[in-house]
Amino acid sequence: MRKLLLILIFALTSSLFTVCEGQYTDLIDFGGASSPQGSFPCGDLTLSGSVLYGMTHEGGANNDGCIFSVNTDGSGYADILDFTGANGKYPYGSLTISGTVLYGMTYFGGTKNMGRIFSINTNGSGYKDLLDFDSLNGANPYGSLTLSGNKLYGMAFIDAGAGFGCIFSINKSGGGYKNLLNFNGTFPPYGSFPIGSLTLSGTKLYGLAQQGGVNNDGNIFSIDTSGNDYTDLLDFNYTNGSTPWGSLILSGKVLYGMTGSGGANGVGCVFAIDTNGSGYQTLLSFNHTNGALPYGSLRLAGSTLCGMTYYGGAHDSGCVFSINTNGSGYKDLLDFSGPNGGSPFGDVTLAGDTLYGMTIFGGANKDGVIFSLIDAGLGINNLPANNGAINIYPNPSNGVFTIEAKSEELRTKNSLEIYNMLGEKVYSAILPQTSEGALNEINISNQPNGIYLYRVLNEDGSLVGEGKLVVQK
Repeated sequence: MRKLLLILIFALTSSLFTVCEGQYTDLIDFGGASSPQGSFPCGDLTLSGSVLYGMTHEGGANNDGCIFSVNTDGSGYADILDFTGANGKYPYGSLTISGTVLYGMTYFGGTKNMGRIFSINTNGSGYKDLLDFDSLNGANPYGSLTLSGNKLYGMAFIDAGAGFGCIFSINKSGGGYKNLLNFNGTFPPYGSFPIGSLTLSGTKLYGLAQQGGVNNDGNIFSIDTSGNDYTDLLDFNYTNGSTPWGSLILSGKVLYGMTGSGGANGVGCVFAIDTNGSGYQTLLSFNHTNGALPYGSLRLAGSTLCGMTYYGGAHDSGCVFSINTNGSGYKDLLDFSGPNGGSPFGDVTLAGDTLYGMTIFGGANKDGVIFSLIDAGLGINNLPANNGAINIYPNPSNGVFTIEAKSEELRTKNSLEIYNMLGEKVYSAILPQTSEGALNEINISNQPNGIYLYRVLNEDGSLVGEGKLVVQK
């Protein structure tokens, strides 16, 4: 069964596809509901080294979806787990990785058929049921889990309270479940029916609710990891966007995101807002030509945001795009047409100058594809390993770096932030006031091998410098 996303109509509108920018490669064509490769992939791909991990909504041995891995060149596809209903069914979200363990959720399945939180090793062994949703602790999660230390944070689409969904935390081992908040629609304007994932900065979680809020068009909120201090940052009102489906991405003190509808043309927009709820800006209103109805999140590469839309573009089958964080420089990177995929329901994953993504339709079997798209103008490969204002060494390293102040600007109080390829903040610290040449240690050895973006920000949140770090163990 296709559920909510498969009610949406897909039509092949052309036998040709258009690559406006970049080099497109079809890595995998999913092979139908009866195929062990799965079908109709949702969410985004999780990158570790040169291996991508993901899930399909259907297909696999039992037509309940599967977990898979594939190399970034398209080789080595492996079916890691076939969902059976009992161990989960119909995942919509993405996988979260910690070392060699993957964490995820399914929308249905488990003991109550209301969804499940699970973990599994990257080689397919060690599957573990961490939590079965039962309505009392939430039900039917659409999004993904956010990891911080030993805690996983997430949201469920509905709950046993007012039925509008909840925010929760749980230990990686499966114990310590805590309900942090029950959404209740409009009073207070908590929003309702959260679909995306939570964005973590320090002890603050930021997220989006698809509906509810003052105007019932959804809202942007923050809440402490303890469950206290819920703040309604913005209520969408259709003019400024409506019905957000994805998650927020954080850069300094600014959050970026998309709405699935509303905006100037009614088909969604890209927005920016300060973490305190001020300074809301519409960076782009979709108009079908430049995309329409985004059902995913943005990725950050330096000062460039990348994303996908479900409809719109040259063939009305969705597109991949980029836009600067100030709203300028929109680029149509790829128009989906059917043969090269159609209607992505998730996010792109960035590695250097290459974007990886999935579509739920299209490809050789019309059941979705995995693709890569190379664009020389994207990626943190274009950033220097060291910004001129500071020196970070050794780079590459095993995850332990030394940062050296080399300018007067950096000898005042600044903050350091480090992001992975998914735009997730994996490290943050306050750099103390120092003398020239003073050294501080950065330790991200708990992160997997890969390329990371660092940013140094002054006290008002403006960018002082940025560059890339390479972890090689």
